[in-house]
Amino acid sequence: MNIFGLSIRSVLRKRAKTMLLMLIIFITSVFIFAGWACKSASIQTLNGSRQAIGASFRLEANEANRHKQIEELSQQIGLGISGSAGGYHKEQQASGEWLVWTDNSFETLLMEDILKIAEVDGIEAYNVTTANTVVNPVNFERIEDKDVDQYSDQQGVSLRGNLCMELDFDVQRGNIEVNEGRMITPEDTDVCVISREIADLNGLQVGDVLEFNNWKERETSTVYQAEVVGIYDSVSGITPLMYGDSYRSENIIFTDLSFPEKPEGNEGSPLYQYAVFEVEDVDEYEAVKKRIQAVDIGWEQYDFLDNTGMSDTMTENFGELEKMSSLILILVCISGIIIICLVFLFWLKGRVHEIGIYLSLGRTKWGIVMQMLLEGILVGCVAFLLAAAASPVVSKGVVGYLVDYQTQLQAEAEQLDAGMVLNSLVEDNSAMEIVGVTVEISGEVICLSGVSVLGIIMAAITLSCISIMVQKPKEILSRMS
Repeated sequence: MNIFGLSIRSVLRKRAKTMLLMLIIFITSVFIFAGWACKSASIQTLNGSRQAIGASFRLEANEANRHKQIEELSQQIGLGISGSAGGYHKEQQASGEWLVWTDNSFETLLMEDILKIAEVDGIEAYNVTTANTVVNPVNFERIEDKDVDQYSDQQGVSLRGNLCMELDFDVQRGNIEVNEGRMITPEDTDVCVISREIADLNGLQVGDVLEFNNWKERETSTVYQAEVVGIYDSVSGITPLMYGDSYRSENIIFTDLSFPEKPEGNEGSPLYQYAVFEVEDVDEYEAVKKRIQAVDIGWEQYDFLDNTGMSDTMTENFGELEKMSSLILILVCISGIIIICLVFLFWLKGRVHEIGIYLSLGRTKWGIVMQMLLEGILVGCVAFLLAAAASPVVSKGVVGYLVDYQTQLQAEAEQLDAGMVLNSLVEDNSAMEIVGVTVEISGEVICLSGVSVLGIIMAAITLSCISIMVQKPKEILSRMS
């Protein structure tokens, strides 16, 4: 009987050991499939994550450049001299201490630079958002905690101006929803959208007019009016920019872009905090980014990043998915070799007489090892086919777990970084839905998995058969007695 026939008879005769070996190879094969599927799914996730976050960019002031400008302007005014330059001011008090501050003209993004970027080919829409501006509510009451001492609070509400409210950070991320009335458009002037809580507290509705003035000069400053065009409901709330009821989520009032500067007493001197640019075609994302970076503006003044600062970070984190996939493959291969090797050692221990008979009949040790390899491959083929049938479900579960794990890591990293950036710009990733995470057991995955499993089986059986190769035939025959 040839070696193939002997291998089949041996596999069928030793059913219990065959089933044990088949189970181990099956489990190993399933995770090998999952590892290779993860490597292909990671690319799909990488591309899909950007679409899930939104194909857009954000422009904001560069903090390092801000400090550099302050130093230059201070030196321009002169050491020990009170004065102003470029929106930077310093004044020595009677006590000898120095009072230093900057105005809106120093802090704001430049509208001319924003418009240059907005004209780049591939930009579909853009939005400009002002910094949250605290003002005094004249003809209505704000939401506040009566049990908290309000002495250190400005006792006002926060105005946030938008060119196009639909593109505001909190609207885009689903933190709020305008369920009554409408959002603010670029054509609007002197309008606002208020929270449901303020509307209910004051009995307000769409069409009513609210009045605001400077919170520092409540009795004497000019009062400005804004018509309520919408009422928003909080879904996950707006993260307060600073401590105090003036900044709490319910007291944030959205307005048209130019309104906040009026009651603040800085009409004509806006404070634009950031601008967002939407890309028309997500597939052109990188190309549009290069076009924007080629625009002739003072880039040293700005930070230019993916909207919310998240897309590059997400890309980097999901790039880790491929590394984790490789780690899975390495661990499964090593553990598979060790376990299969141990099973075959157990198998060989009960086949001493059989091996001795083969040697007595003149078969070489290499021939015996080849038969063992063939037996392992036969069992492995059956286990591999079963694993191929089960692999889509298992692979999808493994990929889903790794994606959730990476998302959780990103959320934790954002929480750690929350103290280093404006809280209003920190995104809650727990509410983010990742799209594009699909697992396909393609022909390439099957081939790579098959080669991997075959390599594991051959390595494990070869290692387990070393005991046969190193012993002399006489030693093996002596163990038969």
